[in-house]
Amino acid sequence: MSTFAAIVSNLLHLLEAYRRHPALAQLIQAFKGGESDMRVEVRGLSGAQRCFVLAAFMRDKSPELSKVHLVVAESKEEAAYLQNDLAGILEQVPDAPAVYFFPDSFKRPMFFDDLNPTQVLQRSETVHKITTGDQSGIVVTYPEALFEKVVSPHVLNENRITVTVGEKLDVDFMMEVLIEYGFTRTDFVYEPGQFSIRGGIIDLFSFGNEHPYRIELFDDEVESVRTFDPLTQLSQRRISNVSIVPNLNTRFRQDQKVSLFRILPAGAVLWMQDLQFILDRLQYCFEKAELFASKLTALDSAELREIFRDRAFLYPNDVKEDVEDHPIVYWKPK
Repeated sequence: MSTFAAIVSNLLHLLEAYRRHPALAQLIQAFKGGESDMRVEVRGLSGAQRCFVLAAFMRDKSPELSKVHLVVAESKEEAAYLQNDLAGILEQVPDAPAVYFFPDSFKRPMFFDDLNPTQVLQRSETVHKITTGDQSGIVVTYPEALFEKVVSPHVLNENRITVTVGEKLDVDFMMEVLIEYGFTRTDFVYEPGQFSIRGGIIDLFSFGNEHPYRIELFDDEVESVRTFDPLTQLSQRRISNVSIVPNLNTRFRQDQKVSLFRILPAGAVLWMQDLQFILDRLQYCFEKAELFASKLTALDSAELREIFRDRAFLYPNDVKEDVEDHPIVYWKPK
């Protein structure tokens, strides 16, 4: 047996040992009862033990457990460690659920003057993943990321435009739509929110996709759609269609946005250490956001002014109502 195969084998045996532990077996059995308001405490966990418990929990393939699991860490750094550990463990497990990271939109949590386009995109991708398809997987986040509301999936789907191979496409109309959706025309596309048009080729980097797309036209018909590498400009993968998503930060009103808790599929399980800590942190975020908004001027970027115009943030008092229909596992160090 190779060294790698031995490591995987040992990992699977370790996860099975965790799964058969009487305490975890009892937890799994409790969740199979399907109570939406269940509250459970798991004590004595520290470091990577939390990840092994959750990974072992997910090894049970019962339909009651194959849900979205939202892990709320107490800081961005802790969330990054948890996501990395969970992904490292589960990538060796056959048919394991995906592990997603849900960050805030800024380069530093609660420093609202500097947006991070990569993290804005990551937020969009995570929302798309957990609201479509089989609606399962693990999402790791932290209070500052929860503080920002997300666009309701229903509203987002109504504003999503799909370009399909074989269909007609009016380039002038497409350009108008992209500009209305917050895209900027450039010579070369390298980050979300950009598009370029060169003859019968349209390159665009949608706000809701990981890679940019190249749409090739034959006259007014879509001949092909491919993803491409923005660094080399070389095509990567041929696909049948592409969905174009508007700028999620500026396109939608406050009443079109909801908390992440509200878009979780039915039965989603919440994992956290202390709900009161999360509420206190959200209150602090709210106070800092209000202070920042009061100092915004016309000299600040239009995107920042749009974000803070409607205050599309999660109020701490709303969280208790948002989580009441979800089972919660509190993991405690002692």
